[in-house]
Amino acid sequence: MRKRKMAGPLMAALMVLPLMAVVAGCGTSQAASEPTVTIGYENAPDPESVAIEQGFFQKTMHAHVVLKYFSSGPDALTSLASGSLDFMTTLGNPPTAAAIARGVPLKVVWAMERYTTAEGLVVKKGSHLHSVKGLEGKTVALVTGSTSPFELDTALQMRHLPLSSVHFNDMSPPDMVAAWKTGRIDAAYVWAPFLNEMQQDNGRVLIYDENQVAKAPIFNLAVVNSHFAAKNPKIVDQFVEAEEKGVQFFYKHPSTSFQDIAKLNGISAAEAKSQAAGLSFTTLAQELTPRRLGTASTVKSSLVTRSLTSAAQWLQQTGQIPSVPKNLSQYVDPSFCETVYHSQSHG
Repeated sequence: MRKRKMAGPLMAALMVLPLMAVVAGCGTSQAASEPTVTIGYENAPDPESVAIEQGFFQKTMHAHVVLKYFSSGPDALTSLASGSLDFMTTLGNPPTAAAIARGVPLKVVWAMERYTTAEGLVVKKGSHLHSVKGLEGKTVALVTGSTSPFELDTALQMRHLPLSSVHFNDMSPPDMVAAWKTGRIDAAYVWAPFLNEMQQDNGRVLIYDENQVAKAPIFNLAVVNSHFAAKNPKIVDQFVEAEEKGVQFFYKHPSTSFQDIAKLNGISAAEAKSQAAGLSFTTLAQELTPRRLGTASTVKSSLVTRSLTSAAQWLQQTGQIPSVPKNLSQYVDPSFCETVYHSQSHG
């Protein structure tokens, strides 16, 4: 999956497959006056995959929808900054915070899912590594620029271990799996499906993202170019509607949904179900709670805002951004979810 996703200063390590684009129109009857809207995405075992396979974006948004698969976060965020990309989804809070710090005009409009057990620190059962403290002086494989360094650094700080006490080996997740199989690494902080593969191959998970949610919650977020949102608020509302339809379909039709996820992500339905179990998905009503975006009156203290703040503080501490952007809540906009929620409640 991704996460992530997020390389370089943009922290775009949402791991994905080679670049490809899926262009989906609305049929021959589509009005010529409808705008073209480009939505970037990265693979993940979640309801958005269902929304894509079920055509909810095309059916719900009054636009000619182009779904574009990105192989790297930097490319996506560069396109978002230039205005050639209107929406980008499946972004983690570290790359989102880094993008904000670099001046990318964006608004978080949908918290897709929070990581629970889909990412973590896996060690070899025979490595004599029985706790995070046991990592002192050891080498851990991870993806530089991803959420994994953020999570591992947080785990070390929570146990009062200096970051310098652990050595990092920058590797792609597929390379980690290969190194794991040949015995070249004994520990890795990575996400599903690579985490699952190593766990099944004589591995043991010491910590999951869920174990440090209070200090380092990790989300997959959907963002919109803020200039586009200001000019096209109704289209942003429709984007939110499409995301919500994917979530509702996922819960009402799980068997079909796992088949949809499998098709889009190139895995089996069983693998899709297993990977999805490590994520906590969000309904429209839940978006407006403090555990997600919050509302206009609570967004400053919402978990998404706090996740961006903690990520930005870590980025600043590790020298990846010069300073923490002021008032990060201004980049989290629950107004579109509020509009759709109230229209559905009173429709």
